[in-house]
Amino acid sequence: MSKRKQAKPEPRPGQKRVTIPAAPPTASRNTGTVHAVSAIPGGWWIGLLAAVLGFALYHNTIGHEYCLDDFSSIKENWVVKGGLKNLNLIFSKEYRYGSWNSPGSLYRPLALTVFALEWQLSPDNPHLAHIVNILLYALTGALLWITWRRILAAYPPMLTALAVLIFMAHPVHTEVVANIKSLDEILAMLFCTLSLYGLWRYLERNSGAWLVLSVVSYGLALFSKESAITFLAIFPLTLWFFSGAPAGRTIRISALMLIPAAVFLLARQSAISSQQGKEVFSILDNFIVGGAGPAERLASAFMMCGYYLKTLVLPHPLVHDMGYPQMKAVTFADWRALLGFLIYAGAFVLALINLKKKRFLSFAILFYLITFSLFSNVIITIGTSYGERLLYAPSLGFAFILAYSIIKLFKINNLRDIWNPDNKGGLVWGTVAVLLGVYAFATTTRNPAWYDSGALYRADIGTSPNCAKLNYHLALEETKQGVDEKSGNVTDPAQVLKGIERYSNAIKLYPQYHDAFGSRGLAYFRLKKYDEAFEDYQKSLEYRPGDAKVLSNMGYIYFIRNQLDKAEEVYKKSIQSDPRFVDARRNLGAVMAMKRNFPAAIEQWEEALKYEPENVTLLNYIGSAYRDMGQPEKGQPYLEKAARLGGK
Repeated sequence: MSKRKQAKPEPRPGQKRVTIPAAPPTASRNTGTVHAVSAIPGGWWIGLLAAVLGFALYHNTIGHEYCLDDFSSIKENWVVKGGLKNLNLIFSKEYRYGSWNSPGSLYRPLALTVFALEWQLSPDNPHLAHIVNILLYALTGALLWITWRRILAAYPPMLTALAVLIFMAHPVHTEVVANIKSLDEILAMLFCTLSLYGLWRYLERNSGAWLVLSVVSYGLALFSKESAITFLAIFPLTLWFFSGAPAGRTIRISALMLIPAAVFLLARQSAISSQQGKEVFSILDNFIVGGAGPAERLASAFMMCGYYLKTLVLPHPLVHDMGYPQMKAVTFADWRALLGFLIYAGAFVLALINLKKKRFLSFAILFYLITFSLFSNVIITIGTSYGERLLYAPSLGFAFILAYSIIKLFKINNLRDIWNPDNKGGLVWGTVAVLLGVYAFATTTRNPAWYDSGALYRADIGTSPNCAKLNYHLALEETKQGVDEKSGNVTDPAQVLKGIERYSNAIKLYPQYHDAFGSRGLAYFRLKKYDEAFEDYQKSLEYRPGDAKVLSNMGYIYFIRNQLDKAEEVYKKSIQSDPRFVDARRNLGAVMAMKRNFPAAIEQWEEALKYEPENVTLLNYIGSAYRDMGQPEKGQPYLEKAARLGGK
C-alpha cells in the first residue's frame, strides 16, 4: 500500500514555495492590519524550553558574590544603598554619581532603581540580585519566542525556535547574566522585545492599548540602558520587512517611539549637564583613544569589530578585558583591521543588495549591525574597547543568521511543524542539540569565573596577560588576601608583597598608571614601609594631581608623623576633589579634634554622615567630641545610635 502524501499548507499570497522566502505581505490591503498568527501545535513549549534553558544555564551563579562593576553600581554606591528614598538622585544624576566624583556619560536609572529596591529588601545580599538576573533572563527567552513567532509567522517556525534557543544558550551572555551590574542589558532587551510585541499586536488588532504598551515599554528600555536607542531603527525595519503594512503606516507607528526617546534624552541631558567637567576616556579603558589620528582609531575599531565577531562564532576563550597594552592601536596595514573592515563592509553591502527583495538574511545582518553600531567605536568613541556584555542584543542577530543557515542547509520548508518538519526533525534537532550542548558546557564552566572579582581576574589573566588594568585589579585582590578587612592590619606579609609585585607589573606595562602607584603605596603603608609609600603617593599625584584617595592616604602618613598642619592641608585638598569622600572627612575631623577645634571637626563628621548615615565610627566621634566640649547631652543621641548599630 502506498503511503499517502502529507498535505502541506498553501503559501500565502505573494509567497513562493521556497526555503526562507522573501518576506511575504501578511497585511490586509485595505486596512494594513496584520493577520494574527495561527497556533503552532506544541509551539508554547519552545517558550517554556527557552525559559528553562536560561535558568538552568545560570542556576550555578545564585551563590555568587559581587564582582567587577557590581561594587561601583551597588556595594560601594551610597545612592543605591539608600534604597528607594534616593529615587530623586537616581533619576537626576549620572549612573555612578553615588560611587565616585568623576564626570561620566552613563544614565541608567531604571537598573539603579532595581538595585536600590533589592538592597532595601535585603541589604548587601548579592544572591537575591543574582536570582533576579536569572529570572529576568529566563523571562526574556519566553518573550523572544512569543514575539518572534508572530513576526516570523510566514517562515518555518523552526527558524524562530532555533534562533531563540541559540540566543539563550550562547556563552557570550555569561557576563550579562552572571554579573549583577549587567541587569541593564537584560532589562533593555526585555523591554525592547515587549515593545516590539506590542507593536505587532497593535497591527493585528488595531487596539490602542497595545500601542500604549509598546511606547511605555520602549521608554523603560531606554531608561534601563542608552543603547536601546538603536531600536528606533529596528522597529520600522521589522515592520517594513515582515508586516506587509503600507510604508506610510509603518513610519507613522514607528515615529511614536520618538516620544519616549525624546523624554529619555532630555532627562539624560539634564543629569549629565549637572556635572562639573567632562568625561575623559583613558587609554586603559579604551586603547583606541591612543590612536595617532582618526584613521588609526578607525582601523583599531574595525580590528575589534572582527574580534567581537570571532567571539560570537567561536566563544572561546572568553575574557572580560582586552585592554592596553594587550591590544594597541593599529593602522589599516594590519591584516586584522583590514579583515574586520572587509567583513563588516561586505555584510552591509550584501544586506543592502537584498534589502528590496526582503531576504531574511538581509534583516538578520542589519539587526546585528544596527544593535552593535554604538559599541563598535566606529560611529562614536565609547568608554571601552571590548566587553562581551556589549554583544547581548547583537547576538540575537547572529542567532538569526545561524538559525537561517541551518534551515537553508537542511532545506526546511514546512510552515507549521516545529518538531519534524519535512521529516527531517531528527537530523536537524540532533545537530542543534550538539551545538546547544557545546554552548551549555562553555557557559556553565565559564560561570564560576564570575564568582567574585578575584576569581574573574585569576581566570582571565592567562588570556590577557599584558592588560595593565587586569594586572592592577588582580593586584588589588592579591593584596586584599593578606590584609584583615576590618582593621586594615597585615595578616600575611608574603601575600601583600605578591600584590606589590603585581602592581609593579601593571606599572611596567603602563608607566603612567596613577592608580597602580597609589595602591602600591597603600600596600607599602600596610607593611609600615612609609617612605616607599610616600614616594608612590607622590608619583601617583604627579600623573593625577587631584586624586582624593591618594591625598587622603598621604595625609595619614603626615598624621602618624605628627605633622598635623600638613595632614590637614592634604585632607582638605582631598575633600575639595571629592566632597563625598567619607574617609577624608573622617580623618580631617580627627586632625581638627586633635587641635581641639571640635566644632570644625563635628562639621566634617556631620557632612560625612550624609553619605554614610550608619557609620558607627563617625557617630562615636561626634558623640565623644560633644562630650569633650562639655556638651554631653548633645552627644548622647549619637553614642546611643552607634551602640545600637554596633550591636547588630
